[in-house]
Amino acid sequence: MSRLAETLLIATLFVVQIAVGKIQIVGAQSQISGTWRGNSECAVKNSLCHDETNVYRFSELAAQPGWFSGNGSKVVNGKEVSMGTLHWQYDAKSHILEGKNPNGVFRFVVGDDKMEGTLLLPDATVYRRIHLTKVK
Repeated sequence: MSRLAETLLIATLFVVQIAVGKIQIVGAQSQISGTWRGNSECAVKNSLCHDETNVYRFSELAAQPGWFSGNGSKVVNGKEVSMGTLHWQYDAKSHILEGKNPNGVFRFVVGDDKMEGTLLLPDATVYRRIHLTKVK
């Protein structure tokens, strides 16, 4: 194969990889954006943690492909109480959506209309297990 043919082949493969990456990110935007409901249970017994009903709302950050803004709430006496908003990064290859704050890392594995995840403390202790389903 000539040097020119090799260069063209490598360039073509590179462009295809970029295109596939963009397709995965675009697919993630529609898959993740929206409202998710479920519950979380405490993994550390005898702590200040309480099992909760949760609502998460994710929206894509247009200027940052693969990044989302996500607000998490707990339901108390039938009303949503916001726990805060984080920026979340989605890795399309591993299907992992991750949001970090000073108190720990939320990590979800995303599949179709379900998210399963944890809240990890800074020392890597699993503090919560979280189970969410996308609201249609």
